[in-house]
Amino acid sequence: GIMIRLLFNADDFGIHSEVNAAILDCYQNGVLTSTSLLAGGEAFEEAVEMVSLAPTLGIGIHTALVGGLKPILPAEKVPSLVTEDGIFVDSHTTFIKKVMTGAVNYNEVYAELDAQFEKIVSQGIAVTHIDGHQHMHVLPTIQPIIFSLMKKYGIRKLRLPEEKLFYLNGNYNPVRFVGKAGLSHYAHYAKRKARELGFAYPRYFWGMMNGGHMTEDTVLSILESVKHRVGTHEIMVHPGRSNNMLSKDYTWEYCWEEEAAMLKSPRIREWIYNHSIQLINYQDIS
Repeated sequence: GIMIRLLFNADDFGIHSEVNAAILDCYQNGVLTSTSLLAGGEAFEEAVEMVSLAPTLGIGIHTALVGGLKPILPAEKVPSLVTEDGIFVDSHTTFIKKVMTGAVNYNEVYAELDAQFEKIVSQGIAVTHIDGHQHMHVLPTIQPIIFSLMKKYGIRKLRLPEEKLFYLNGNYNPVRFVGKAGLSHYAHYAKRKARELGFAYPRYFWGMMNGGHMTEDTVLSILESVKHRVGTHEIMVHPGRSNNMLSKDYTWEYCWEEEAAMLKSPRIREWIYNHSIQLINYQDIS
């Protein structure tokens, strides 16, 4: 029959032990099929050790240029990308302003992203795909760098987060909507280029308007849209084990625990099964 295929990708693998634990749990006891590893994450080594416990979990590279995270390269090698504290700027709006005003040195971007790819590939991980923290990988000036690194490392799949523009799902946050509209627009243009280069991506992407708030009810309403659209779908998720612990370190106000509960929810699993939707990871996308 005509197939609807779906993957849940957990971003930020390696950022924190509480995230790593939830990702492994949601893979072993839930519907999580894919994750993306943050080369600069504080709990990177632990994440790499967990990979052997998750043989069919697709593992991508979560490229990072924002989010208050540390670069892989020494801060003095990437001065245009870091704050006085030697970390990436916190938000994508700040980063986009730097791009617009010509303050970003793209040689530094290439060197830093190359180091992120290298660090993950050198662990012997069979990388399934590329995505990006706050989706900065689709900016028109960053995207060619991502594409050239994908060629260099032989990686053929990526996330292109073009979300249905008026799909708000009860979450109309004007700032987020403008950000999403811009990023969706860039992602749309990246798709043609990606196809020319022989790269593949899920046809549908869900989770920008609800980033960090993928509760059971939210996802059930997304699945109602998924069931009408033949092709491959990605739902972006951010599971974690303790909101309390994670909120101390990250100001994103995500519902980590609720997202983990959603991924392990029997209702979600049954819904997917009852609608004959096939769970896949990025390896299965052609």
